[in-house]
Formats: sequence, C-alpha cells, structure tokens
Amino acid sequence: MINLRTKTLFLSLIFLLNIALVTSRHGFTSRFHVYIIDNLPPNSKLTMHCQSHDDDLGYKVLHPNDEFSFSFNMKLFGGTLFFCHFWWNDQGITFDIFNNIIAGNCGVIDGDHLECYWKVQEDGFYFGARRNPPPEYEKQHDWNQ
Repeated sequence: MINLRTKTLFLSLIFLLNIALVTSRHGFTSRFHVYIIDNLPPNSKLTMHCQSHDDDLGYKVLHPNDEFSFSFNMKLFGGTLFFCHFWWNDQGITFDIFNNIIAGNCGVIDGDHLECYWKVQEDGFYFGARRNPPPEYEKQHDWNQ
C-alpha cells in the first residue's frame, strides 16, 4: 500500500508535469516567427523541406521574392530545433535554421515575440534579426558546405 507522503509526492509531480506541458504549448514561453526569403535569380526555383523533432513543415517550392514563414513557442526547458534541407539547381544543403544559439540572435518585436530572417542567395544563406528596420544580414552558410 502506498503511504500518504509517496502519494502526495507522486500527485505533485504529475501536477508539475502537466503545468510544464501546458505552458510549453500555450504561450508561456517566447513566440518565434521564422522567415525564409528567396532572393535567387529570376526564373529559378528553390525547393525546401523543414522540420523539427515534433513538426514536419513539408516540402515547399519558392520562386524569387517569395517567402515562407512559420511560428512556434520555445519549449519550456529549451532545446527547440528546426532544420531545413534546401535544393537549387544542382546544389543542396541541410542546416539548423533555428536552435538555442540562433534564438539569441533573433530580433524582438515586442516583449516575448521575436523574429528571425533567412535570405537565400546565389552565394549562400544570410541571417538577419528582424524586418523593420531592415537587418544587417550576415552570411552563415555556402551552398554545398
């Protein structure tokens, strides 16, 4: 038979786990918006496939000046990671487009809403913090790295 102390400890643990689950799914952590902008030459197409451990965002095809965006809340205890595989012409690359390090470089929109920008160009991938004011984009990856 379970004693009262063990039962109380067990119920407290279940309660805390439920709180953690609810807060990580309903906005008690920072909300991030990630944008991927196709800045490739005219008449080209960028194919991409992005996912995390929990979410597969599917395959997308972007044309010059198109953008793809998604948003999510950080996991309560960190560890949020999204990666993408990109293809253009005969080139391809896979890398993290969001992780804890990148999160620290995203731009604050307001209190707990942040945005991160990736610009895809002929010579590689550039990261910028936010849309307004226009960010200073810094090159992060070359094609076929």
